Amino acid sequence: MKALIHGAINRSNYGDFLFAAIFSSALKERGIDVEYYCHPKYGISDFFARHLGYTPDRKHYKKTMESCDVLVYISGGYMLSHKKLLVEYFHTKRFLPPAEYFMKSGKPIYIMGIGAGPFYKGPFARIAKELLPYASAITFRNEESKEHCLNLGVTRDIPVTADTALVIRDYLDRNVAGVPAFEVEPGKKMLLLHTDCTQELKSKWKEIAAPAVKKFLDSHSEYALYLASDGLAPTYDEYAPLFSEYSPHILRYDDPWLLTMQIRRADLILTTKLHVGILGTTFGCSVVSFPWHQKTARYYRQIGQEDRCVPLAEADEKTVLAQMERFEGKPVVVPEELVNKARKNIELLPVADDRVP
Repeated sequence: MKALIHGAINRSNYGDFLFAAIFSSALKERGIDVEYYCHPKYGISDFFARHLGYTPDRKHYKKTMESCDVLVYISGGYMLSHKKLLVEYFHTKRFLPPAEYFMKSGKPIYIMGIGAGPFYKGPFARIAKELLPYASAITFRNEESKEHCLNLGVTRDIPVTADTALVIRDYLDRNVAGVPAFEVEPGKKMLLLHTDCTQELKSKWKEIAAPAVKKFLDSHSEYALYLASDGLAPTYDEYAPLFSEYSPHILRYDDPWLLTMQIRRADLILTTKLHVGILGTTFGCSVVSFPWHQKTARYYRQIGQEDRCVPLAEADEKTVLAQMERFEGKPVVVPEELVNKARKNIELLPVADDRVP
């Protein structure tokens, strides 16, 4: 039995890489061989392929797809959205061609732990209405996603679970065995500033985060500053000169598993992105979040920590500093019930005929 994995796998995003690694490991444990969607533009990126030990055949990606028995859409990205027509078109081209082939072929499709909506209700929404009833198994990562699909007219009862990254501990040991040890500056706590590389918001984040972090460090000499990114754009180099007097440590995004170990070691994390925050909360760090995307706010509501999350559009320097002072030294405890819900995204995956999960 062979599965084709697809999702937001065509870039270098940290959270999406974790999903690819988790689902790949889970399918292999179930006796299923794994292939990845290898479309030259929308298929697996060189970054993902390198760190997953996969050699994509982009020239014959259709043959690879046709050789698979089941299609698995992993968590990540926004497979079912968006309220803007142009973005909806992009999502359609990026995500849906494999689904159309598998539906026409009568092969099973699994859609695990996705986010959805709000919908523009154009071409993408119509495909979603066909795909959701067809899938052999489907789960949403939050209630809001389910509500958007109900509003779209989907009547199927779809379980609400949680973000699959919450099960990272189940897959950590096997992936970090060869990762170099990471140590914080002796005698210091670790302040991790996530330097978002998203073009439309990085200027705003730098403008309000940098002065707030400086003031925090001036009154908290026990902290050392670490700059990290979750993508290949070198935004930490843009931030470093702003903190020259604090001798910041730059954490280059060369290996997603090394970044995972660095996040695990942090004491206080400032981030605009979802999965830097999810990993931090999962590891019991203190996290304050200033998101651009609604899916991030959904997560903090889900874990009962919405006070730690202020939309970036509503934040300023004073807000950032106040949040750091308020939550410094107060680690997050993610409810175990929610972690067990996230495991449902794995438990509902197919199993090869001769294996038991």
